[in-house]
Formats: sequence, structure tokens, C-alpha cells
Amino acid sequence: MKSYLIKLPDGTQMGPFPWEKIDKLYASRRISGDDLVWTEGIPAWLPLREVQKQKAEPHPQQTDASNDSRQGKKEESYFLSSGGESRKGPYTFKEINSWYHTGQLSPEAFLWKEEMTEWVRVGEFISSHQGDSSFWGSIFGMLSSLTGLSPIEKFSLKSMFKGMFHRRTVQERIDFFTSGGLKSTPSLKEISTDWPTPWIFIRILGLSLLMCIGCLSMLEAFNNSPVVGGAASLGLLFAISFAVPFSVLVLFAEFNVRRNISWYSIIVLVLGGGTLSLIVTLILNDLSGNPRAAYWAGPIEELAKLIVVIFFARKFFLNGQILNGMLCGAAVGAGFAGFETAGYIMSTEYGSDPLDTAVLRGILAPFAHVSWSAIMAGAFWLAMKKQRQNSTPSILQPSFWRIAVIPIGLHMFWNSPLLMKSELLVLCKYGICAVICWCMVFLLLNEGLIQVRQAKEHKIDL
Repeated sequence: MKSYLIKLPDGTQMGPFPWEKIDKLYASRRISGDDLVWTEGIPAWLPLREVQKQKAEPHPQQTDASNDSRQGKKEESYFLSSGGESRKGPYTFKEINSWYHTGQLSPEAFLWKEEMTEWVRVGEFISSHQGDSSFWGSIFGMLSSLTGLSPIEKFSLKSMFKGMFHRRTVQERIDFFTSGGLKSTPSLKEISTDWPTPWIFIRILGLSLLMCIGCLSMLEAFNNSPVVGGAASLGLLFAISFAVPFSVLVLFAEFNVRRNISWYSIIVLVLGGGTLSLIVTLILNDLSGNPRAAYWAGPIEELAKLIVVIFFARKFFLNGQILNGMLCGAAVGAGFAGFETAGYIMSTEYGSDPLDTAVLRGILAPFAHVSWSAIMAGAFWLAMKKQRQNSTPSILQPSFWRIAVIPIGLHMFWNSPLLMKSELLVLCKYGICAVICWCMVFLLLNEGLIQVRQAKEHKIDL
């Protein structure tokens, strides 16, 4: 049965109604023959009296239906509503999809089309009609529905990292590490809101690994020399502990397309934030009665790192910019991961090789503290934007907790005894954590790019 929408002279839209309801409204004089009516198959709004005439004519639509079948299926029309009686449309799915993915249309808005029995939320409808059946598409769709973040279209790791090994000039490297100052922060006009194509992090990782190899070679060559051997040991401890976390941090700095945080500030967050987050973790441990189960480290450590991120960013970077929040979180997470790895190496049990511990933690570092902290901070910075709209404190925003429970849950699962009975199960466990973790990173990155894109379009200086 067809449903009809009514547009009153003041622009208010009513419906959808079946034709019988339209007849009753007309008979009761709640609507007039001059009011506009639309339904699927009508190219534009028409006065009610014209639609009544068409319906009174014998079988006028049979010919139209046969013509439509010969011409092919017409594109469906959709209507939007923010709630209440207000309606806008008709629009095509392509238009709605584009507005949604550029942040112009809220996932909380409502949508309706012909043959739908009720209005549905735009976010839920888009997620169920993504048409991306790939592995990444299904994961992004699921996490997008859970967190309320905008889904990602046509994601490709290959495209994102295609320029990783391209030749770069020395000046390009200098420009990256000198950005963030008063005169070296690009304006909104100068930055690109396309997906970033990082390349510096892989060079930093290569240099860090060379440093590890150099220190290891020195340690073996000068093991009998207490001075050189001791220096090599300290150098190796520092290099191994921070090599991968710092490289992942550089990757998050490349994600921050605004380039508005200086490397001096980042290093302060790494060293000062990493140290303070360990202290706050110890305090929270004491306050919670020192729970012995390893998985309780999840909520304790993630909240400790977030508290420290907010503390260090409070003067300059607590600005609601999602990409800034992710970078600040990654910096504190990198410091925490580095110091924690150093502690694990120094406390290695007798008979175990500390190098094995270091290598394992280095391999797993991209999927642990750095990324977890980036997600937590990105969620908090996103909640700050919501706070400006409804005055609810960021920490109490549902949008924050919908995202924050994921890194906390991942950390708890990571530390839990689940899937630890064989090496294969352990690999599966870490693989699951890695995929979910980085899908969340990319979803927040996409949300941050949408935020910058909107600011650029509306000429709002973030």
C-alpha cells in the first residue's frame, strides 16, 4: 500500500499516511486541495486536488508502471526529519549517504522512504546499507553501530600506506618535526582533509632498530669493559623499550593533519606523562585494594593514562579536536609502554632471556598501550564537542563511554587467561585485539577528519 506525505503552506510536513487517511483529513478540512502531496513515483510535490483527479482517472498508473519497467527501476526517494512534525525531502540515497559521511547529517536524524512502516535513524539505516561486504567493511560497520562513530567507506590499507617508501626530501622531514609552533602551524586552508599517507614513522622505526642492533653489537664486543659494556646495556635497554612505541607515536603525529602540536609538547607528554601515569596507576591500585587478577589492569591503567593526558593537555590542547586528543593519548601511552617494558626487562626471572621479553613486547606494542590511550583520549575529546551542545560533562557523555569501553575491554581481554592454552590460541587472541584496536583507531581518525573538513567548509578556526 502506498503512503503519502503532505506539505502545508508553512513548510511543515505530515505523514506518511495511507490514501484513506488523506481522504479523512481532507473531509475534515484539516488539509485543503491546495496543500502539496508526494508519494513514490511522483517526480515533484503536487497539489492534493491534482492527485485526487489522477486517482479518479481509470487505471492511469498501469501505463506508467509498464513504462517504468521498460526504462528500468527509478531511484528511490527519501525524506529526513530531526524529530517532531518537520520533514525535508525528497532526496536520493546518494545525497543522504554523502551528507552522512561528510558529517553534514547526524546519525541521530530520522529517515523514511516509500514502503517503510516507520521512521528509522539515519546511522542505523546507512550502516545496514553500506554494501561493503569486505572483511574491513564488516568490522567497521559493527564497531560503527556500537560506538555511534561515522562508518568508513572504501577503506584500503594499501592506498593509505602506498607512499611509505617513496623518496622524500630532507626539507620535508624537517618541516614535519618543526611543525606546531606559532609560525609553523599551517592554516585550515593549507591542510588536506583526505586520508593521510604516513611515511615518517617507518623511517623512525628503521633508525630505532639500527640503534638496537648497534647497542647489542657493542655489548657483545665490549662485554669485558665495565664502562663501554654498561653504556651499551643502558643504551640497549632504552632503545628496545622505546623503539616501537615511539615509532607508533610518530604515526599518530602523521594522522594529526592539523600539525598544531609541537614536538617539544609531545616529548613532554611522553616523558612526563609516561612517568606520571605510572604513579597514578599505583595510586588507583591502592585505592581499589590492589586487585590481584591481571585483567583489572584494564580499567585502572586506561583511566590513569586518561587522567594524565587531560592534566597535561589542559592548558593548550584540551580543545575538542579529536586528532589532537588521539595524539596526546598516544604520547602518554608511548611513555607508559616504554617505561613498563623497561621494568619487565629489568625484572626478568633468572634463566629467562630479557631480550626475548623485549622483542615480544616490541612486536605487540602497536596494538597495546599507545593505541588504547589514543582511543580513550580521542573519545574524550569527541565528548567535549558533545558537551558544548548539551552541557553534560564530557566524562558523563554516553558517546564517550560507548567508545571507552572498547579499549578497556581489549586491555582486560589481553591480560585475561582466556585463549592461552596453546600458541595458536594466543596468536588468535592477539590478532583479535589488534584488528578491533586499529579499526577503532581508523574510525576515530575518520571522525577527526570529518571534524576538520566541517571546520574548513564553514571557515571555523579550530
